[in-house]
Amino acid sequence: MVGLDEPRRNAMALRDLLWILLGILVLLWIGAATHLFEGMLEWYHDEIPEADDEIVIGLVLAALGLALFAARRWQVERREFLARAEAETRFRTLVEQLPVVVYQDAVDDQSTALYVSPQYERVFGYPPEARLEDPDFWIQHLHPDDRQRVLEESRRTNRTGDPFVVDYRFIGKDGHVFWVRDEAVLLRDRDGNPQRWQGILMDVTEQKIADERLAEAELRYRRLIESIPAVTYVQGAGPNEGEYYVSPQVEDMLGYSQAEWGPTFDMWYETIHPQDRERVLEADERSDRTGERFDLEYRQRRKDGRYVWVHDQAVLIRDDQGLPQYWQGIRLDITARREAEAQLREAEARYRAIVEHIPAVLYVDPADERVPSIYVSPQIGDVLGVSQDAYLADPDLWLELIVPDDRERVVRAWREALAAHRGWRVEYRILRPDTGQTVWIRDESSLLLDESGAPMLWQGVMFDITERKLAEQALTESERREREAAERLRALDEMKNTFLAAVSHELRSPLTSILGLALTLERTRLPEDEEIDLLGRLAANARKLDRLLKDLLDIDRLNRGIVTPNHRPMDLGALVRRTVESFDLLGERRILVDAGAVRISADPAKVERIVENLLANAARHTSAAARIWVRVWAEADGAVLAVEDDGPGVPEELRRAIFEPFRQGPTVSPHSPGTGIGLSLVAMFAELHGGRASVQDRQGGGASFRVFLPHDPPEHHAWGDPTALHPFPSADAV
Repeated sequence: MVGLDEPRRNAMALRDLLWILLGILVLLWIGAATHLFEGMLEWYHDEIPEADDEIVIGLVLAALGLALFAARRWQVERREFLARAEAETRFRTLVEQLPVVVYQDAVDDQSTALYVSPQYERVFGYPPEARLEDPDFWIQHLHPDDRQRVLEESRRTNRTGDPFVVDYRFIGKDGHVFWVRDEAVLLRDRDGNPQRWQGILMDVTEQKIADERLAEAELRYRRLIESIPAVTYVQGAGPNEGEYYVSPQVEDMLGYSQAEWGPTFDMWYETIHPQDRERVLEADERSDRTGERFDLEYRQRRKDGRYVWVHDQAVLIRDDQGLPQYWQGIRLDITARREAEAQLREAEARYRAIVEHIPAVLYVDPADERVPSIYVSPQIGDVLGVSQDAYLADPDLWLELIVPDDRERVVRAWREALAAHRGWRVEYRILRPDTGQTVWIRDESSLLLDESGAPMLWQGVMFDITERKLAEQALTESERREREAAERLRALDEMKNTFLAAVSHELRSPLTSILGLALTLERTRLPEDEEIDLLGRLAANARKLDRLLKDLLDIDRLNRGIVTPNHRPMDLGALVRRTVESFDLLGERRILVDAGAVRISADPAKVERIVENLLANAARHTSAAARIWVRVWAEADGAVLAVEDDGPGVPEELRRAIFEPFRQGPTVSPHSPGTGIGLSLVAMFAELHGGRASVQDRQGGGASFRVFLPHDPPEHHAWGDPTALHPFPSADAV
């Protein structure tokens, strides 16, 4: 049998011997009972008279024994063969179902392959035969940076017989680099001589990538923790209670190294100021009991004996089951802030008498808008109409007194000044609660910073400037009108510049091409086919120029309200199909048209211009690989013409503005940005028919420009007052 140990083989041999002896005895009994041996002896004496009976009987018994032995051995060999075949089948089935590559290699420097499981091709792309037929295959496909290391380990394990366990990179058939974990053991014969290596190959690429990302994340986190200007710490909770970690910044803050601080929080307890210790421990026990955030300021003793003020904040981290794991927190040195606050209190006492006698409101506010004012002078009642106590008790009162129209502006200015670490100056109106009178306030303040440059306090003054504001009101109104006029002139100037730049570019391109082609035809005799091609390009540029001039003239006429549509019954689908077939600005781009027969009353020329401008817009703002669809369908009160693409789409904030003159969205053709009037013409022509133009997201991605045209447009419908809505220079002015 396959894999039988020596005792079992001996037992089976003894059993076979007993079976043979039993068989001989049975045959002897049968021979004696049937007198077969007597007949054999008589025949043998007739043939060989001088033969001895004992020799004859011995030969017969030997022949019978050999026959029985041969039969038994055949049976045993047959059984062992079948068992080996079955075991090999089971082994191969098991090996080929494993999610790893199983292999056997010779014990040599090349690691010559003796067997490779079929998974080799699924993992690396190479058939097993490639590995089996080429002794150098494995070495050649090792990553160059890993090859020397792996080969040295292979030679060492060949020498020592140690298990071969190595992670390395392997180059797959498609050039992809795999991370492989190679584990193999050395098989030996009964005498202990090396026979072959048997091992497995596992693709651990994802694990390696995850390990690298984890290592990078841990490094970034450690660098962050150890570079911030605060002491970070982790204190065990629940089953992890007693564990403790403190960052290296503890040496800068308290003078103790990490080693001196130790792995427990005993040092923390010992360094707390005696006057603060009871208060800190009560807060710590309360946080441990409730799981609430720990947030406290207290004093700690430095290694040199000096005390510093510390702001300690920590949160409890729990596992997925909600069980406490550890506290994670930071400690900030706030000694400078505390000292500044003490100095401020002293200064406040000295200057209080002075500031309470000037004709203005002086105040001191914290840098946190949620905290009430620290001080406000008694003049607050004369200026704002509220008592000193009421103002100090309510942090929102000042904001509530500001009239709603000014409130957002004032808050924004305050926050911008705080973010920029600078003082602020603002004028606003408040509504006195005692008289209902509106009072103008001029508010000026300076921002005080601590030693680290962080905002600490606002110190400011409020003046009543109502009389001055009333005196300036008439002048302000006059200045406003002047500014509005100047703003209109500036807007018109900007629009003129935009218009001229766009039109000059769009005119120059076809004119340059026309001039170049014309000069070529004038000065050079060309073959007929080349001359026809140049004439075709001349015509295409001329048509492009003609379309641009038509757009300019149409938008000018629409602005002046002198365009009247020529409505007549028409098949919108047929017109769209004809327009798409004859449109020559798309080049080789394929347009998918779904336009059945839909009858409406409209101006065919204007509708054709709508289709052309929508197609030109789609081509200009999408790549050459993008697809364009043109669809027409009927609705209850009209028809919809849609031009869609699978390009980048139109941002939500531009979907109304792009239908205004000279407003453009992103384009894939920066060298040909367009004039920005194509979509405005689409909207004007649609409105001229009593319809509308819009853009939305196409299902599946891209943009869907849609124009709704009613069945029966209103009579004598003009575009409205476009000059007021979309001011721009006329074509005559250009």
